[in-house]
Amino acid sequence: MNTPVEHHATSSGAAADSGDLPAGRTGSALAETGRSAPPAVPAQPTVPAELRGRTDISDRVVSRIAAGAAREVARVRKVGERGPLSLRGGTRAAVDGTLATLQLDVTMEYPAPIREVADEVRRHVAERVMTLTGMDVGYIDIDVTNVIRAPESPPETSYEVSRETSYEASPAEGGNRPDFRTPDATAHGTDVPSREEGQ
Repeated sequence: MNTPVEHHATSSGAAADSGDLPAGRTGSALAETGRSAPPAVPAQPTVPAELRGRTDISDRVVSRIAAGAAREVARVRKVGERGPLSLRGGTRAAVDGTLATLQLDVTMEYPAPIREVADEVRRHVAERVMTLTGMDVGYIDIDVTNVIRAPESPPETSYEVSRETSYEASPAEGGNRPDFRTPDATAHGTDVPSREEGQ
């Protein structure tokens, strides 16, 4: 007599997947197999500043900055600027990359220690150019073309007005009118005619 045997069919794929996963996470892992992971965003490389673009500063701009900075120094009265029609003189600048060289025509105050003032002009101009343009200053030639005496403050003038006025009681009070005669006229006995006498 043959005894019937029950056979249970199982999915070979499911069995393989479930055998590879740890116990307790088989269902959740199978549910997530249909989801796709977001693509990874590649890191943006940092572009160096020198590769983002180029900034050119003309010689004229540097020369005007240098002239303005030189005027800020004490005892400098005038700094020449090279205009569009002038062929020489004034402030000149030569720019080579990030290096600038300068020539300045300066008028100083008299009397002033010229070399000390020139050293202060060099220091201040180089600092200003570096701050405003980012350029290093190689050298600064300074031509002192003139000296001008410092303006003297005018002497104080005092005006003193002296006017002696003798006043006596009014006629209503039994006196006379005010006497506006000058001391000299009074001394010489010269009477100043009143308005009533002139009429």
